[in-house]
Amino acid sequence: MEPTGQQRGVSAVVIHYFMANFGYFGLLSSLVVMLTAKGLQASQVALLMALFTFANKVAKIPLAPWLDGSPAPRSVLTGCVIAAVGLATLGQVQQLPLMALALMLAGVGISINNLASKQLGAAVSDSMQSRARLFSVINVAVNVASAVAAPLALYLVDRKQYGWVAAGIAATYVLAGVLTWLRLHRVAAVMQKAGSSNWRTYRNLLQRPGLRAFLLINAFGWFLYGQLFNTLALYVSSALDSASKLGWLYSLNAVLIVTLQLPLTHIAERWQGGRPMRQVTLAFTVFMLAFIAAWAVPGYPGAVVFVVLFTLAEMLFIPSVDVLLLGLIGQESRAVAYSILSISTAVGESLGGGFGVTTWRWMSNHNHMSEFWLLVAGMALVFVGVTGYLQRSSAGLRAIPQGA
Repeated sequence: MEPTGQQRGVSAVVIHYFMANFGYFGLLSSLVVMLTAKGLQASQVALLMALFTFANKVAKIPLAPWLDGSPAPRSVLTGCVIAAVGLATLGQVQQLPLMALALMLAGVGISINNLASKQLGAAVSDSMQSRARLFSVINVAVNVASAVAAPLALYLVDRKQYGWVAAGIAATYVLAGVLTWLRLHRVAAVMQKAGSSNWRTYRNLLQRPGLRAFLLINAFGWFLYGQLFNTLALYVSSALDSASKLGWLYSLNAVLIVTLQLPLTHIAERWQGGRPMRQVTLAFTVFMLAFIAAWAVPGYPGAVVFVVLFTLAEMLFIPSVDVLLLGLIGQESRAVAYSILSISTAVGESLGGGFGVTTWRWMSNHNHMSEFWLLVAGMALVFVGVTGYLQRSSAGLRAIPQGA
């Protein structure tokens, strides 16, 4: 793209991520309350949430080959409109089967938009000297959206404005899709198709040198990340008896990302020489220090130090994931590749969260709750060692160009 096209692409992608995630986090924070307000039983709410989650997480697997054959701006528009139709329908119906269909439709639309947004960001980053900077700005936009949308949606829900919440989220998705398509549908660099993909593409990508090692490393990172919203919540609410202060910790996490992500990315690029694998190894090391701090610093101040260090590690890790993936696959089958990555992420985060909650409860029952943080720190150290070994032994990871 020409410089003006690149600037238009960057701003369009960042604005789209903000708007789409504004709708998504507004939905996540209020959906259970809205469903309960319709007079549903707890088991029915749980069923609807499971159907929405299933559609949101799984739909991308069969749809990814189709998305590779469609220009990303068109796919973004399609996904956003489908999500909006599902959410608008949800706000109008009262029957359980219709609510289930509406939520599954919304989940499919959100899934399409998520993959297409990744394709869009990848296409824009192709012409940039530093992919990490774009993905860092996107990370900031996502966290700003989360910090604003959830309180606003809950404010309206608290005043029983359920219809306005559903309609507002639907309108946000429509606006996000339409604006992005209008701004980018004539930009040649983002309208290119990845070519024909099918189920064999999954197998072919998994055989690409370095990809399986990268997926394992990615799962390691999300395993550690899974401790933030699971084990930390248990630790602060149970061991520290400070449940009312838990929200401040998550707010601190968001504020640090918004204010420090870009400066940290700039510093890390200069220090690491544009080598994303080094940045991932550093992230795992900082994760380890965060867990040690939770053990070493007593009480709520220890939780604060933990969140500060943990957030630094998160800011190092998350942009590097996209940079590494695109360095491994180039411009080939990006929707399918991101679909595979999402599976690795889901496995790592779910295993991490499940391990953290289960192990912490068991250790706390045996009066060893503080030692849990040393256990996870030891696991992070192991991940550092395994990551270094995989980097040295994988030709694909070694071949990733500097700056990717």
